[in-house]
Amino acid sequence: MKHDASDYISALSVALGLASGGFLVTSLLQIPFVAVLSVLNISVESTIGNVGTTLLQGIGFVLLVVGYVYYAGHPDLLDIRWPLTSNPRKSFQDFGWMVLGFVALIAISKVTSLALQQLGFSAGTNQIIRAVEQSPTLALSMVILSFLAVGPGEETLFRGGVQGVLRRVLRPVPAIIGSSTLFGLAHVTAIVASSGASGIWGYVVSAFVLGLVLGSLYEYTNNLLIPIVVHGAYNAAIFVQYI
Repeated sequence: MKHDASDYISALSVALGLASGGFLVTSLLQIPFVAVLSVLNISVESTIGNVGTTLLQGIGFVLLVVGYVYYAGHPDLLDIRWPLTSNPRKSFQDFGWMVLGFVALIAISKVTSLALQQLGFSAGTNQIIRAVEQSPTLALSMVILSFLAVGPGEETLFRGGVQGVLRRVLRPVPAIIGSSTLFGLAHVTAIVASSGASGIWGYVVSAFVLGLVLGSLYEYTNNLLIPIVVHGAYNAAIFVQYI
């Protein structure tokens, strides 16, 4: 199917709208939560504050994409294939891709980190990492939330929503690159200010590369559950070191 300029502009606009809208919806959901914390004199940076805001972000991302799917009539953007006893062979293949994807993500993360160091980029510090360093309880909570909120939320938004919309008018490679670029840039807000420009861009590039892996998994398997689990497992592996 041939596409004209308006199709590309529309897809890009929707992709950008979903990426930015996810954080807008999240902010709206977090406002009353933060207000309650303020009344109770509880810091947003406390364990309960971090857990609540992380959970609400995951919910906000999913709600936005589900709302768009319902409004636009594109249920294929949320193509999830759950494990079925009626098709154990396919379920076993999906599990294999989850394991392979997790190992690949860890390995590529290490290689990317080393490459960035050689190029003079420092490793930026994520705000939540700074927090879990001080709280094993928060670290354990984040291990759980990696599977319940972070993985499902970010993959639904950036792979299911953004990549899915771009894939309607673009071939796989540019669609994956486009969604990974927005995924990387979205992580700018997660870096502590003290990381400096070198640390911030180093973190963005790392997230971009990881996005390429997750996007490729989704494109090849056509099952959003696989990058969700891989992403969740990758984050959980980071947090479990602080328990």
